[in-house]
Amino acid sequence: MDRNEELFHVSSMFRALLKNISQDWNKTSAGKYNLTFPQFQVLYVLKMRGPQKVSELAEALSLTPPAITGLTDKLFAEGYVQKERAEDDRRVVNITILDAGLEIIQKVKRDQKEMIQGFFDILSEEDIQHLKRIFSLMLSNIDQHKG
Repeated sequence: MDRNEELFHVSSMFRALLKNISQDWNKTSAGKYNLTFPQFQVLYVLKMRGPQKVSELAEALSLTPPAITGLTDKLFAEGYVQKERAEDDRRVVNITILDAGLEIIQKVKRDQKEMIQGFFDILSEEDIQHLKRIFSLMLSNIDQHKG
């Protein structure tokens, strides 16, 4: 296989892995917590980065602003986030995670620990470190090309 075919194959495999992780999530956590994987991702980004504009969340999660609005509306209804319009520009909406959102992250992380370990337990510690290094390089390269 030439390099382009190899890269296409790797990206296809990666998408399949993410799809399987998402499906397992939906089987184990979506019903239990009334929380989809994308909603959890929004909460997690807010936990890690602090309050975010809708546009910032959209960029961080590679989603559209309308998709983020739909996700955050549901999170707001559950009491996991606060939405505030910016004083200087009423079109801008800032999203902040609330204590209930932080608590649900902790509960989900405890429950998901086993599922995530199941996906990665076949890998050695060295393999995991290689994945971290590779993903960090790729994400850094993506960030550099966006700016």
